Amino acid sequence: MADQEKSFQIYQFHVLLRCINPPVWRRLLMRSDSNLVDVHYALQIAFHKTDFHLHKFLIQGKDYGIGRAGCPGFSTSSSQTFLADFHFRARERFLYEYDFRDLWQLGSI
Repeated sequence: MADQEKSFQIYQFHVLLRCINPPVWRRLLMRSDSNLVDVHYALQIAFHKTDFHLHKFLIQGKDYGIGRAGCPGFSTSSSQTFLADFHFRARERFLYEYDFRDLWQLGSI
């Protein structure tokens, strides 16, 4: 018997590079069954980055990321945290930080 496909939603994110004028932004469409690692890689591609620096998400008051030796750890794994877990409301925001030294920040609407 074939497995039934799980249903999913499509989230549309308007991602804005903060503190830049004129505004630099991208629109991403992501499946609700995507994990935060998938979102990280989609952002890396959308903004032509190389995944060289540390990153973290700040979503609903909690930090998410992938810990590395000698760096801050995270209590929740990004690979085990899915977009559907957040039950986002329309226009809800979160923050993505990449390269903590240069403080490259993206806000999502």
